[in-house]
Amino acid sequence: MNLPGARRLKSLLHTLAFFLAAAAALVAASIVARHFPGWPEEIVIGGIGVLLTLALTAAFLLWDRKRFSDIGLAWDRRTHMRFLVGLAIGCALVALHAAIVASTGQVSWTRNTQVDATGIAVAALGYGLLALREEVAFRGYPLRTLLPAFGAVGAQLMVMTIFVAEHRLGGATWSNAVLGSGLGALVFSMAALLTRGIALPLGLHAAWNFGDWMRGGKGDHGMWTMRIEAAHSAHVNEVAMVAYVSVMLLTLFCLAALYRRNQITEGKGDRGIRS
Repeated sequence: MNLPGARRLKSLLHTLAFFLAAAAALVAASIVARHFPGWPEEIVIGGIGVLLTLALTAAFLLWDRKRFSDIGLAWDRRTHMRFLVGLAIGCALVALHAAIVASTGQVSWTRNTQVDATGIAVAALGYGLLALREEVAFRGYPLRTLLPAFGAVGAQLMVMTIFVAEHRLGGATWSNAVLGSGLGALVFSMAALLTRGIALPLGLHAAWNFGDWMRGGKGDHGMWTMRIEAAHSAHVNEVAMVAYVSVMLLTLFCLAALYRRNQITEGKGDRGIRS
């Protein structure tokens, strides 16, 4: 859909304003978390971030005279099923990636006895909240506001750019921000466009982050501790990055193919109605 230049500029400016406000909300959540040193940081930042981002979304929707259902944030009868499907796919992707890394023969995992059932539950909730905050902040209002003005490709690239910038400013290296977060952003955005909601990408996102924590990909505090032979660490890291890019590109291709098929099917239906 091609909108007039003024409406495209309006969509872009509203989206940029939302991103700036969402970034400020994330900073505020991080500051608040410092005042609760005994609480898990992921839960505090994620919980406050979700509430603030939803409030911002409501404000911007009021500004645009739209509803939550217009940007895929309304619950319907298929929401829970899409979320569960996303969780299943996300878990499968983590398992596939771990299997490829393990195939090098230079990686081992040992059970971290310091992490009990409570620790697992806290991590699941924390990473779930952080994923929800990002999905609302990136695949909710921004993606659906940019879509009519710039199309699926343009909207995804713009959202990906801001997603990469946020992770880079958060301390990620350029390679992890661009290849890691960037590819993830494209996959999550395509899942959101395919289903016109955030349930599927939320499941994918939460499962990947939690699964990565479980296997020790986020440090030595996961359910398992990952050990890499020092002499082969560079090779293993290269394999891990290539495997990640390959897995994400395969997922992106499959989602894009389904999205394209739906677009063609809907186009034929529209022509049939007009005829």
